[in-house]
Amino acid sequence: MTRRIEVLVFEGCPNVDATVARASAASAATGVPAEVTVVLVENDEDAIRQRFLGSPTVRVDGSDVDPAAAARDDFGMQCRVYAVDGRFQGIPPHEWIAAALRGDAPRTGMTASPISAVGPVDRCCTTGRGD
Repeated sequence: MTRRIEVLVFEGCPNVDATVARASAASAATGVPAEVTVVLVENDEDAIRQRFLGSPTVRVDGSDVDPAAAARDDFGMQCRVYAVDGRFQGIPPHEWIAAALRGDAPRTGMTASPISAVGPVDRCCTTGRGD
């Protein structure tokens, strides 16, 4: 069965290509076939409707790969950064995507935050650096 990986982003997000590449690599590494698609979130209303926690957001078969995402409700047009092992990344860890594909729980101690919680936008949106 082919899984569905969605990469939700807003226009101009510098982390789209790196996130799509990481999702494809996770599929290949786990041996779980998946179709990766990019979903453009266009405005605040769309962000709320799609429960968009920021760009980029990765979902496997409709579920966010971030284990803490279900408890969040800060939907909107914002950058999304991931605090992983004491540093910030602009894309979710390979491990989270692979775990979601396998149906496993990812390692604890990793969290994702809206950019407003961690500092200025240049941490993800203006540098063009995924991690």
